[in-house]
Amino acid sequence: MFSPEMKNFTNPLPPKEVHFIDLKIEPWEDKMRFKVFVQISEFIEPPNLNFIITDKNSEIISEVTLIENVDTDIVFTMHLRNASQQNQLTLLGEIFYSEEIGKVDSQTISFSLSE
Repeated sequence: MFSPEMKNFTNPLPPKEVHFIDLKIEPWEDKMRFKVFVQISEFIEPPNLNFIITDKNSEIISEVTLIENVDTDIVFTMHLRNASQQNQLTLLGEIFYSEEIGKVDSQTISFSLSE
């Protein structure tokens, strides 16, 4: 069972107040993988996180879901499902809990494959 004391949190927040502090994305050289850097607030209950990369037609080309995440600083790699011919992409990050609470924060970043 998770406890904020296990992580030495100094200011853990209740679920409805958990939020993104920072969200960044960097392409790997092959432009088919992207490194995602996430920083969220401290929390009392571990949140779920969802990240979706879409193209300009709003088609999902990559998705990652983390269930009951216990870290405030996270780095992971997202792989594109296919070589998108479209240059403009969007990363949507969401923090959510059970259905009773639902989504508590979201952040969107637009980026280009040529960056």
